[in-house]
Amino acid sequence: MIEKDLPEPEGKRVTVGPHTVHYIDLGDGPPTVFLHGGGPGCSGWTDFGTVADAFAGDRQVLLLDMLHFGRSSKEPIRAPRWSYHAQVIAGALEAIGVTEADFVCNSVGGSAALALAAERPDLVRRLVLTGSEPTPRGAVPPTEELGRKGATAYGTYYDEEGPTPEKLLAIMAELEWHDPAGIPRWTFDLRWELSRDPDLLALGPDWSAAGGRGIPQDLAAHLGAVRAPTLLLWGERDAFLVPDYALGLTRLMPDASLHVMADGAHHMEEERPEEYTAIVKAFLDA
Repeated sequence: MIEKDLPEPEGKRVTVGPHTVHYIDLGDGPPTVFLHGGGPGCSGWTDFGTVADAFAGDRQVLLLDMLHFGRSSKEPIRAPRWSYHAQVIAGALEAIGVTEADFVCNSVGGSAALALAAERPDLVRRLVLTGSEPTPRGAVPPTEELGRKGATAYGTYYDEEGPTPEKLLAIMAELEWHDPAGIPRWTFDLRWELSRDPDLLALGPDWSAAGGRGIPQDLAAHLGAVRAPTLLLWGERDAFLVPDYALGLTRLMPDASLHVMADGAHHMEEERPEEYTAIVKAFLDA
């Protein structure tokens, strides 16, 4: 791991119904919401801290922790998963005072943003997605082994003896980074801390509706209603889904394009922040 430090800034909180949403607010300019991935301990800062300053130079950067992640609250979800997350995000933006924003998303954050873009198009101007799986249709992992590891990683992390540093490092090294030697120590340490939140441990390893994670939701029917221009920024070596899956998504959306980053993995915003930032900024500023 790389021995560098990137301290987490002090965050803010808003109340949305029974939930508390934590976010970090940096910079000034067009509002840009960053939504993290779904790995253990992921948060707005763990996933996008490496690029936050680069965007905050001319944008208002809002790093939101989704419900069940980071420093947001952990109440069970009993409704369709992505639509519920979208409703909570919409409520948080209303409380913050944002009426329209660009969205930059990793993995599960992209699925929530797509539900939001279809159900509340007034809130979403442009959208960038990396490694998201809004529909299981056409979903193909690079290998059977990686597909198995990806599908069971979260449950395995929390089952039996519970979280361990070794489990977390294996997930990050095998599924999220192309070069594990580039994992920053600060990212690992913060994810290790956040992944052991007592309320999160109480939810347990079950990602089904019974486990309080929401009713599984296929967003295939939503995709045609997403009017916001969308960039699918995919890693050639994403361990969860091959770029052909992302290409298939572009055919289901009215205004979507695909950029494949050579040797990119699942967390390109962390592993290759300068290249990632340049591509995303060019799209958002077009």
